[in-house]
Amino acid sequence: MILIAENLTVTRADVARALERRDPGPVAAVAVAARAAGARYIDVNLGRGRDREGAQRFVLEVLSGCWDGGLLLDTADPGLMASAAGSWAGPLVLNGFSGDPGRERVLEVAARHDLEVVVFLMASGVPRDVDDRLALAAELLARCGQAGVPAERVWIDPVVVPLGWTDGQLYNRNLLEVLRRLPDLLGHDARSVVGLSNLTTSAATAGRVPWLEEVFLAAAAGAGLTHAMVDVTRAGVVRTARALDVLEARRLFAPGEFTGDG
Repeated sequence: MILIAENLTVTRADVARALERRDPGPVAAVAVAARAAGARYIDVNLGRGRDREGAQRFVLEVLSGCWDGGLLLDTADPGLMASAAGSWAGPLVLNGFSGDPGRERVLEVAARHDLEVVVFLMASGVPRDVDDRLALAAELLARCGQAGVPAERVWIDPVVVPLGWTDGQLYNRNLLEVLRRLPDLLGHDARSVVGLSNLTTSAATAGRVPWLEEVFLAAAAGAGLTHAMVDVTRAGVVRTARALDVLEARRLFAPGEFTGDG
């Protein structure tokens, strides 16, 4: 399971203050936590503030000195995407494209710079039914191909919704079936990603059942999930991801890694 740290987001108070004050400490701390968790990517989500370009330049400068992994750039602004593509030396994934209006230029940047891109299976909303979500996947993949982004450079995000939503359980049950059927749709193994913390963000579940993320991660991995965006400070989620890799023989079993709370 390839982990992506979701912790570098303006919705976190310490990151928001760091961006305002141009304090590199909290940004570097995310890189340290991501490395300790074994994450391969950090998601950079700087929100919609007035000085997004300056904030992005600051963050990339800090990370260039302390992070040798990849980045997901969480924005729909093609200018910010193009700027990052010209300045970040490591792997860069655009996060991302969907059926919502105004996202077409994301594909232009991806094609021009040979970048990978996350494709969200949503348009005016998230389709609830399996066939509807797969039909949208086929449509969006076709649009990627027409724009010069081949399917091999696409990560599919079937979109986890909060369990507290009306029909939230059905949406997420169907997501697992979408993951199982993606290889048939693509004709090859799919690269897929979910934002795991979305599962428990509604008022009905927030802070009450964090272990559900671990259970869902295991179920999604069994259905074919390859990447997960997670809070890398959550020891249980990180331990579950490591255990999945052990059970799939992608890493050696070290019993001490799974004792106690670590």
